[in-house]
Amino acid sequence: MSKSRNPPNEVVLARAWCDWSTRSMGEYLEAILRLPAKERKKDRGASWGSIQNIYLHMVEDYIWWFENVPQGRFDESDSVDLVGKSLSDEEMRKLEKRVARSVGRVMKSATPESLWRPMEVRGIGGNGKPYKFTTCLSDIIWHMVEEELQHRGELNALFWQMDVDPPLRSWFSSRLAYAK
Repeated sequence: MSKSRNPPNEVVLARAWCDWSTRSMGEYLEAILRLPAKERKKDRGASWGSIQNIYLHMVEDYIWWFENVPQGRFDESDSVDLVGKSLSDEEMRKLEKRVARSVGRVMKSATPESLWRPMEVRGIGGNGKPYKFTTCLSDIIWHMVEEELQHRGELNALFWQMDVDPPLRSWFSSRLAYAK
């Protein structure tokens, strides 16, 4: 193999992961939309009930962490409540594109300094209690890795239970991977 690469810095790695993740989200959405509406909305006892709601929860998280938090938007009117909503295929596709644009915009402007710049986070937790803490873009990105692992794994398991192959995307397909 003649291809060489230098060890990536955190910005390069975070950009590659975010790109890989948002591309994968589009593939998962299309797989979800190929399911009959009844199947994708059926409560399967998972973290957010249905396959569609798990996906919408992931979209909500990306909007929260890549739009609301960086812009300091924490009012109730700023929250996006998608789980449980009956959305058309086109509305779902628009949300997926919104996430890709938001993540892309944040990552395009990311620098080593901006990864560690303090960001305030505040809101009302699922338990109804207010919270407030300080984080940074780097921790948000790696938190989203955790979210992806959990919820994408759930989606895979639910697809497999239905005898449907999930749209698995290998890291080897990423822009950063050595093997092309």
